[in-house]
Amino acid sequence: MPLLEIPVAGRGATAVAVVFPAGARHETLDEVGVAHLLEHLAFKGTEQHPTATELNRAAEYLGTELDGVSTTEYVEFSTTVRADGAMAVIELLAEVTATPLLAQAEIEAERAVILQEIADADESLGSQADDLLGAALFAGHRLAKNVSGTSGDVQQLTRGQALDFRDRQWSPAGGVAVITGNLGHIDRARAQATLGQIPDRRRPPPPAPLPPFTPRTEIEPCDGDVVHLRLAYHVPGIDFRRRRDRAVAEVFSQLVGGPMGSRLCDELREQRGLCYWIDAHVWGYEGATFLSLSCSVGPAEVDEVFTRIQSIVGDLSANGPTEEEVRRFGAYSAGAATLDFEAIGLRMDYAIELIMEYDDHEVDPDRHIRELGSIDRGELTALAADINPHPCVACVGPTNPADLA
Repeated sequence: MPLLEIPVAGRGATAVAVVFPAGARHETLDEVGVAHLLEHLAFKGTEQHPTATELNRAAEYLGTELDGVSTTEYVEFSTTVRADGAMAVIELLAEVTATPLLAQAEIEAERAVILQEIADADESLGSQADDLLGAALFAGHRLAKNVSGTSGDVQQLTRGQALDFRDRQWSPAGGVAVITGNLGHIDRARAQATLGQIPDRRRPPPPAPLPPFTPRTEIEPCDGDVVHLRLAYHVPGIDFRRRRDRAVAEVFSQLVGGPMGSRLCDELREQRGLCYWIDAHVWGYEGATFLSLSCSVGPAEVDEVFTRIQSIVGDLSANGPTEEEVRRFGAYSAGAATLDFEAIGLRMDYAIELIMEYDDHEVDPDRHIRELGSIDRGELTALAADINPHPCVACVGPTNPADLA
């Protein structure tokens, strides 16, 4: 497994992560939710620490907790620890990923935990709106469901499916280990030998290709005082495997729906009082990139908010941003990234994203900050001009479908 080091001077802590290309996107349609279930199970005991209690106590003696996260692209096992405990944490994370017991009894117990996690999320109308947007964007594909899957998906998962997915996707050849922060206590030879305990496996196959973009509208009517609105515009010209495109997308996201002076926040909140919050984000996968907009509004304001969003996006697409906006949001994006990178955990997350999502192993946060500050109007105008004017729309709450026409 490759070991990436990102030293950060003046820190008293070290962040450590072990990552595999084993996210929801790598599941087949008959094993939805298995990546997330397997991530949970890895913490339920290892050969050296046979129970979750023993494993948790080992971490607590180091002054930390072990953490796991499943995304669409990868599974990550990580923690941040006082620098003198970094080697011990590397050993614990290697245990979790190399020798998890994955006992049948733990599967049944953890299944119940995940079902409760899903039930909690289902209580959030905002989460329901996010899920509806995914269903609209990726109909017929694994990504039409969220990472956890539905309760029905989780209830039918078996231990055999978890083992098969682990053996197929938890590959050191496709993964990476990252250490960030104070590296003064790292024994490189020992760290490599420890990570070498993770079984060698064949490089995982690529995930299934994404479906072509089709504008769809998904509405879930329900009683309440708030409408949760989500839109996603296709932006086919952006390729996140290109470093410059990622920087352009980040500045454009801030310009459209970032701080209070962004186009959407200024118009809809500051000037018109139509909503408390609204944000925008350009994101995506190879061959499928989107500008997503999210907000919560009153039922009486849905029509006006939807119309004004369309108008603002349309104006940017037709005319591009002003030179002043280019300077302001280039400066804002560079400043925000600088503050983010003060946290060693966020530096680690940035590295993992580059490697696992974009296959970019040239991790240089300072270069990224410089890139953000150098984006010009032509680049942002080209992105805006490429936006498909017909978005996918998802809405949960008391609304009339005619408001979204």
